[in-house]
Amino acid sequence: MVLAGRPAAEAAAPLEEALARAEVRAENWDTRAALLWSLVVAERFDAVEAALKPMVTEVHRSGSARGFVATYSTLGLLKLRLGALPEADAAARVALRVLQEGDFRPGLAFAATVLADVAIEAGELDEAQALLALLPQAGWPAGVGTVLIPAARGRLRLAQGRPAEALADFQTCAAMFSPEVWGTAMRDVGYLHARAGAARALLRLGERERARAVAQAELADVRVFGTSRALGIALRVAGLAQGGKRGLELLGESVATLRSSPALLERAHSLVELGAALRRAGQRVSAREPLAEALDLAARCGARPLAARAREELKATGARPRRAWRTGLEALTPSELRVVRLVAEGRSNREIAHELYVTLKTIEGHLSRAYTKLGIEGRGQLSRILEGEKTRVPTR
Repeated sequence: MVLAGRPAAEAAAPLEEALARAEVRAENWDTRAALLWSLVVAERFDAVEAALKPMVTEVHRSGSARGFVATYSTLGLLKLRLGALPEADAAARVALRVLQEGDFRPGLAFAATVLADVAIEAGELDEAQALLALLPQAGWPAGVGTVLIPAARGRLRLAQGRPAEALADFQTCAAMFSPEVWGTAMRDVGYLHARAGAARALLRLGERERARAVAQAELADVRVFGTSRALGIALRVAGLAQGGKRGLELLGESVATLRSSPALLERAHSLVELGAALRRAGQRVSAREPLAEALDLAARCGARPLAARAREELKATGARPRRAWRTGLEALTPSELRVVRLVAEGRSNREIAHELYVTLKTIEGHLSRAYTKLGIEGRGQLSRILEGEKTRVPTR
């Protein structure tokens, strides 16, 4: 039902019932992962988060390799969808390490594509390229895991300024996700957003009419599915493709829709696009508020390129945002930001290494680089710096 694009409330009901009946220890971790990933797509974020907490405890108790992969790849996807890039990066890296140590090749795409998407949002395009290089580059059989590969590669190529290649990747997604291949109804209403990606690529290629048609097709299907995050994304891309007064209306609807979703990073993306469109329409004063909010959200999420774009758009409206934090929080990678947040909570380096499933030396390296970027000498100063993260609105 989820893959067919049936209304999310209808599709999620039997999934949530199954989850309520399930014990913490799974008889089949792959089936549990499929259940939870479906609920993430249906945007039952609270239910998934509640289910994952005892699962984390259980896999650390049992040491099940498949349990680690199922639990941490799902946690990575959940945090990515919510826009918590440092937490998504930390969780998916646990899954990736276990996959590589156990050579569970079929599950590799689930962790590597989450990490690639985190890297893209953080502006670490070489890292995203390296992660996707771990996966097969062509000849994918149709599957819910393999179809993630061209989708992630398409997003990377858009970020690299390669729209023609990105379009080809998104078209591959559509072909792999078709009723003809699966023998049943299939509609991408938030699993891949391949049509939204294709529309963005077409816009960059100057093919607005085609972009508009593709974006409207996804928007129509997502309205039936009825989830806030997916609808916000579809509205944003449809607004960009439409342009003009109607485009502004769609972008405003995207922001309003995402205010009812915990997906903060997607809200930041829509706020930037709304502010930029208002600025282009000559409404510079009206553009400042959404751009200021976008800058704050993007910085908190760890989305450095988006924060930089919001800042430049603010400058174009005549506002005077604070200078880029080249040596502050905004300069930290998702991995570094995750570690300093845990240190500020009072965790020891050894405790953090155990939680993140990395070596003590790795944690020490992250902290050393973070201290340099933050201009501090040690962990005792972190709480003061991170306290400002909760309240700052860097627009003056």
